[in-house]
Amino acid sequence: MTSTVGDMYGPGTSVDKSFRPVPQECARLLEWLAGITPGFTKNLEALENVTFEGEDLPSIPGPVKSVALTAVLHAMAGIVGQEISEIRGHKPGQLKINTDHAGLWLGTPIIVTLDGRDANDLIQSGELDNIVPVTDKGCFDTPLRFRGWAIYKTKTPNTWYQIHTSLAPGPVFEAIGIDPEARGINTNDEAYAHIQAAVERYEARELEMIFRERGLCGVTCFTPKAWRETEMGIALARHPLIDYKKQTYIPDSPPVAFSKTADKRPLAGIKVVELGRVIAAPALCAGLGAFGADVVRIMSPHALDISGLQITLTVGKRECSLNLDLEHDRKQLWALLEEADVVVQGYRKGAVERKGFGLTALLEMATRRGKGIIYIDQNCFGPDGIYAEVPGWEQIADAASGCCYVMGKAYGFPEGTGVLPSLPIADLSAGAVGIVTTLLAIRDRALHGGSYHGNVAITAFQAVSLLPEVGLYQPEIVEKLQEKYDWASMTPDLDVEELLMVVYNAWAKKTDLLSREDFFVEFEKTAFGDRLRILAPVVKYANKEVSPRWVSAPRPFRSDKEVIFRRDE
Repeated sequence: MTSTVGDMYGPGTSVDKSFRPVPQECARLLEWLAGITPGFTKNLEALENVTFEGEDLPSIPGPVKSVALTAVLHAMAGIVGQEISEIRGHKPGQLKINTDHAGLWLGTPIIVTLDGRDANDLIQSGELDNIVPVTDKGCFDTPLRFRGWAIYKTKTPNTWYQIHTSLAPGPVFEAIGIDPEARGINTNDEAYAHIQAAVERYEARELEMIFRERGLCGVTCFTPKAWRETEMGIALARHPLIDYKKQTYIPDSPPVAFSKTADKRPLAGIKVVELGRVIAAPALCAGLGAFGADVVRIMSPHALDISGLQITLTVGKRECSLNLDLEHDRKQLWALLEEADVVVQGYRKGAVERKGFGLTALLEMATRRGKGIIYIDQNCFGPDGIYAEVPGWEQIADAASGCCYVMGKAYGFPEGTGVLPSLPIADLSAGAVGIVTTLLAIRDRALHGGSYHGNVAITAFQAVSLLPEVGLYQPEIVEKLQEKYDWASMTPDLDVEELLMVVYNAWAKKTDLLSREDFFVEFEKTAFGDRLRILAPVVKYANKEVSPRWVSAPRPFRSDKEVIFRRDE
């Protein structure tokens, strides 16, 4: 455990007494997280086979060690990938993780270059909207709707609340007395002031009750201590961050050998069905695709999603559309699931189950076919507890866990002010947690047989990042980062898209990170343009044939017609 000082950033925070460069901190955190993760190797030689390299300082603002922890998760995925490769008779060699690359990975949605033009240029010119098919129409097209994803001061002293209109603004606004079609609001600042006037009429506990009763997305900005003392915080803490178990209450099935393929990546021949949207589940499955899995993403023809994500997080997949209210489409999905090794569902707890595709149904299918299945549930608050079925996005995880409170404190705002972390850290890191979880289950199925169930909670990563065992950076390090990068102001009204651009612009102006070609992969003749450059996988082995990589470019949502897996080579 690192030596820390308590409560410097408020109740429940622990700040390092001394600074360790990010690569050194990663080595420490890898040993700690490996030691508390069920099923993960405790062999120190395996941990020492990882080389962390990168700059001493992290590349994102604030005191939370998101870059180091994310780099560690990629290292853990790489270690399990090595184990799988050795089972398959391949030798991956030394594992290398560049911590600066891992930091960029937290900005995945915005780090894209199309025909020589970066995302900032495409967004500012308005051309991105013409390049990617619109799948979030009506969600952000007015200032009022755009500011429906922000943090607001409540009537309760020193307590702020994250409201989140998801992709349906109307119900949230109506619940707090706002006309969703209010006129005369022409700027984002006017919209924020309008919503603030409504929110501050309520105590934080009143908002919790309103949002819970109506099944809406919102949560109090807790301190880390307050979150850990909630019933939900206690329930979530009972589970390890990387949480999977063999399902022993069903008939056992034999070990499943890996396919013999020309592709030497660890998961070549593994078939994955993705049922999810936005970032966390798609990031998880894109990672599995990089390790060699054949990933088919199933989307509803009617469901909304964030339009811009299809230019990055669809990489390495096919994107098929099925309406699960239609019997014909349900049969197509079942045919796919009958072949699948892994199912990843990223909707709120119970949603997919109500459609007939939950864990129990898939385990029954696996028993019938005599081949184990791996089922990954990814949601905001985990598998049990009073918030388990509450809808949640990464911003909800940020606020609930205490991260928003800590960021506000670190930036010098008045007590209780919440400010979002500067990147979609909770989502992308939950994706990394899910990659490790899935790899462990695939390894165990190959060695021991059976079916496995994994749970990935977005809030869990943020809660773990605030534990004393992890520690926070000292205020002088936060200030040093500000001096180095000259971040623009980060405030409670800003959404993650705006904060992403703050960080991206600093990377572009103050570093060479975005010109490091070893961090990127380029595709030619894509659906979006002739040359599309996105971030490459973070995990790198000495043996390039085994190293994770994508073999197909990103593509628009719902662009593939065939709902089938590729045949084994």
